[in-house]
Amino acid sequence: MQADLPTAELVDHRSRPLRFEIALVIMVSLAVMVPGIWSYSLVDPWETHYGEVARTMLQDNDFVKTNWVGTSTGSPGEVEGFRSKPVLMFWMMSAGLRAVGAAEDGGYSGEMTDSVRIMIGIRMPFICAAVFGLTMLWWMLARLVSRRLAWLALLVVGSTPIFCMIGRNAIPDMPMVACTAGSIALFLMAMEDGDRPIRTRGALWKGRFHYDARHIVFGIAVGFVLLQAIYYAVFFGRGPQLGIRGAIPNPAIWLPGLMLWLSCGLSRDGWLIVRLPLVLIGGVIAAIVNEPMPARRPGQSMWRHVFDDIMTPWERHSVDRYIVRGLAFPLAVLGGSGVGPAWIATNQMAERVLGMRPVTTMRQLYLIGCYFLLGISLLAKGPPGFTVVVLVGFFHLVCMNRWQQFFDGAYEIKRGLVMMIVVAIPWHVGMWLKEGLRFVDEYFYTHILNRAGAGVDNSPGTFEYYTNQLGHGMWLWAALLPAAFAATMMRAGRDTREQRVRFTLGLWAILATSLFCLVQTKFHHYILPAIPALALLVAWFLDDLLAKRERLHPLYAALAIGIVLMITRDLMYEPERWIEMFVFRYDRPWPNADPYAIDTSDAFLALGLFASVALAVAATRYVRVGVAMIGGAGLAICIWALQVYMPIAGTHWGMRDAVRTYYENRTVYGEKLVYFGEGQLYDEWHDEDDVRTFETMIPSTLQVGQPMTITLQVNKAEDDRVIDHEVVLIGTCTSIGDHSVEVTLVPGQRDKLKSDLTRGKAGKRGARKPIKVVDADRLIAWQLYWRGENFWAGGEIWPFLPEMKTSFPNPNNVEFTKYINDRARAPIGRRYFVVTEAGRITGIRSLLPTPRGRESFEVLDTTSNKFSLGAFDL
Repeated sequence: MQADLPTAELVDHRSRPLRFEIALVIMVSLAVMVPGIWSYSLVDPWETHYGEVARTMLQDNDFVKTNWVGTSTGSPGEVEGFRSKPVLMFWMMSAGLRAVGAAEDGGYSGEMTDSVRIMIGIRMPFICAAVFGLTMLWWMLARLVSRRLAWLALLVVGSTPIFCMIGRNAIPDMPMVACTAGSIALFLMAMEDGDRPIRTRGALWKGRFHYDARHIVFGIAVGFVLLQAIYYAVFFGRGPQLGIRGAIPNPAIWLPGLMLWLSCGLSRDGWLIVRLPLVLIGGVIAAIVNEPMPARRPGQSMWRHVFDDIMTPWERHSVDRYIVRGLAFPLAVLGGSGVGPAWIATNQMAERVLGMRPVTTMRQLYLIGCYFLLGISLLAKGPPGFTVVVLVGFFHLVCMNRWQQFFDGAYEIKRGLVMMIVVAIPWHVGMWLKEGLRFVDEYFYTHILNRAGAGVDNSPGTFEYYTNQLGHGMWLWAALLPAAFAATMMRAGRDTREQRVRFTLGLWAILATSLFCLVQTKFHHYILPAIPALALLVAWFLDDLLAKRERLHPLYAALAIGIVLMITRDLMYEPERWIEMFVFRYDRPWPNADPYAIDTSDAFLALGLFASVALAVAATRYVRVGVAMIGGAGLAICIWALQVYMPIAGTHWGMRDAVRTYYENRTVYGEKLVYFGEGQLYDEWHDEDDVRTFETMIPSTLQVGQPMTITLQVNKAEDDRVIDHEVVLIGTCTSIGDHSVEVTLVPGQRDKLKSDLTRGKAGKRGARKPIKVVDADRLIAWQLYWRGENFWAGGEIWPFLPEMKTSFPNPNNVEFTKYINDRARAPIGRRYFVVTEAGRITGIRSLLPTPRGRESFEVLDTTSNKFSLGAFDL
């Protein structure tokens, strides 16, 4: 790449400031990916499933425990929980919702359907993650190869359909892939452009404080750890219920303390302090296996002798030797080679490989940043991204013969391990404290080891499984993969920087694809970590064409056109192939039947023909025109996918419209408050006047002057499920806001509380916070477990109150029949709304217990071909 340029010109070409172009990369990426994210429903089941976990975090003010308050059976006592994914995406969603001013304390009744801000808040953090990954790749290629290749890479990677569509989808794969891409970009920068000293970047406070890249990198990393540590100190300091048996020291002290203690180990001087406990442990191990030590002085105890030997000057006994000895001894015995040789080799390896030097070069800083992103990747989706980067790094080490650098400690392994531990492990410890061994069993064994080794969800296929996803997910760019791989095989190597970078990207593509073909659990989107690498190879091939290093041979062009047309044919007849790249069920129909009759075949055909013509032109002497047309075709496919296809598909793979219709048409009767002990009632009502306001999405049926009730239910403080007594206050609606209702009590109604307030002043107060809900017509989720029903209803179909537990997924209808015939839970005289799958909506009519219910049943919303909303009166 750029081999024909003189050296001086090449240096100038690469050293021009990149700040403006990086800002342009970010703006262009956002301009393509952001518009329209608010125009269609969150896609079931994953966006809404994860979104409800994040909303529950805001509701409970608990950012440690991931919890799904739902049921798969309809049994009133069941809460399924959530232990399958790490926490990063829930932090992202929660932060996004609060950034747009939504979901405070979990949101008011109906808020999830009330505003498009919900879709923006949920999706925007994931778009930012995608843009971060694209920017890191652009920056790396612009620094190491050329700006032209960097812009081509942005075009190809960013416009790949599977990448851009998942980039706007709130699932953990994009944060994980962004961290993977960023880690590999920093790794390559360390290997190819790291032997530069760290230079001062500026000064603050009138020149008194000079800062450089170290302050930025360590500031971001330590800041992330410090925020976690502060939260854990506050959270566990409040004394939440723990899920582990036995007495343990207060986690509010030792968990943040351990995090800060390990953070000190990121500096060389700090490590001398952090390692002291490890030195003692290693010294004891050394004493047990009789490592030669100086002779004991007369009267000196054995343990004093060991301690004195350990605490001799650091240069003599490195802690790294002691750490590794614990592993070296059993390995040496098992290997049958004797302890002595293994002991000596281990000492030498530990001292060199795990050496920690002061951070003085950009190589060290790039590697530290790489390890930080790997720690974030573990919080994003566990091991997949980490495994890809480790494989790429290992094979790069082997193929580039960098063993000398490795043994000289140039890979910052010790700092990297400390960085990843202090970034990723604390949340896992916190979740274990909250959930106990059940978290370990489900998260590590079921969702990591079993998914990788045994397979879950009956995932079919072997190595050929992802060929469809690569074809449909990359489309035009997949057609160029054969030529791109051939060019990579011919031009990648070890002689020049460009060859080494290209070789490493080829390793990334091959290793990531192979890894996920070997993993036994297979969902369509699992191949995403390989997509950026494959797209980068295509971008490099396009750069070869522009530089005339390669040509698109007519055979390759014919093959590419054939691939494009075959994929075009698939997408014309099965347009659902795209949205199936990031959903759970692959048997849901496209809305091509009446009354929807949505036909996208003409658009797919036009795009496929345009791409085919562009490939044909690129094979002629008008190469530049052909490459420009290919880029235009790729961009057109991307924009059509995001702005036309996804609004159509998202509407039919989500139930927002159906649940919103419920909130628009329900009748609001007032508010219900549940207190756990009379003390809680006293705290809220002792200085309350006759006017009370509650929040809800305003239905079309609500009018000023409408009668309202405020129901106060007092449960036992010592047993929060036992009702002590109930008080009903009568009032009227006197004011309606954007999402608030003001109720003025009828004169004299507040006198009903006098005895409660008298007793409550010194009354008991339960551990559970008071519950406040809107008293309104109820929504029933019948034979439905797509997860969106919980999110869009804001958790109102499976909360604490028995009368509001209205999720009945089990098709045997046992729990539904109990509910609909229980007058305490389903009183006569109210209207009930039912959301279910479209083909089942009329089936509930025959199960209704009253003639009025059967006669009044009607279907209200059929916006989606998968979900419908009905209603009936009891």
